[in-house]
Amino acid sequence: MAALFKDSPEYEARKKVPFSPPAITIKDVHAAVPKHLFKRSTEKCLYYVGRHVAVSFAFYLCATRIDSTVLRIASQHDLGSRAVSALRYVFWALYWFWQSVAFTGLWTLGTQCGHDALAPSALLNAVLGLGLHTFVLTPYYAWRATHRSHHKGTNNLDRDETYHPQTREELNLPPEHVATPMDYKELIEETPLYTLWKMVIRQFLGFQLYLIHNRKGNPKYPPWTSHYKPSSLLFKPEDRPYIILSDAAMAVMICLLSFWIHSTSWNNVWRLYVVPWLVCWSDDRLRVMLMLLVVLCSGPIIGGSNIAGIEALADYAPGLS
Repeated sequence: MAALFKDSPEYEARKKVPFSPPAITIKDVHAAVPKHLFKRSTEKCLYYVGRHVAVSFAFYLCATRIDSTVLRIASQHDLGSRAVSALRYVFWALYWFWQSVAFTGLWTLGTQCGHDALAPSALLNAVLGLGLHTFVLTPYYAWRATHRSHHKGTNNLDRDETYHPQTREELNLPPEHVATPMDYKELIEETPLYTLWKMVIRQFLGFQLYLIHNRKGNPKYPPWTSHYKPSSLLFKPEDRPYIILSDAAMAVMICLLSFWIHSTSWNNVWRLYVVPWLVCWSDDRLRVMLMLLVVLCSGPIIGGSNIAGIEALADYAPGLS
């Protein structure tokens, strides 16, 4: 049994050999990839985009019928108010999870457009990428510029744009050769509320905060360096007209969401769009969904009001659109 928790002899031997990076160039990597895999197809591009849009729309249509479906099931099986609420939680959690997956797919396709990897036409990549990213509230051209820079300097602390860990100095840690276990204990000791707060921010808003003010981005930029500012040091001068275009597209999307809220309700847009949009940025959707359910089950049921029983649910369901 103890052997299960030991490294293999091969791994132990490999650790004793100093690591040296392989002498492989990007040209060598490209040469090893079959040539047909570099060929882009307009038909396949439109198929994948259309499929993802259709799947997302299908999830949306299903979600608009959740409350009426729960009402019908409750009527057929004479369910109590708690059972009705629990059933609604389950259905909405399923929608949020799968719609977040669909949103992530749309965002990923938009990112590939930013690499000019989806379609052979640069114009088609631009149109699709701008539309897909704007739908999930990502400034297409701004993200395109910094994401390309990220790929050119991935994991390089000087040149990479994202994922910069804090240094020992920033964490107020002494040099490694003089640090004591107590120094680390004070840094990582359990603080549940603070950890929960950091987890919520990281899971739901981390990417947006990076776009807004370069949170966890390269510290070489001044404070509040933003993807939404055309004159930002993140961009080259020739990028600025496109950053303005991205900002304009984002403004249009926000106006459309505002009109949707005005036409229906905030609760409606919150459940159908905002929650899956928040969850789609999470690296751990299942854990986030459990956290959401715990939070929601500890207070009013989804929709913002304590609806007790089937009669009140019947009044609520017709208003969903």
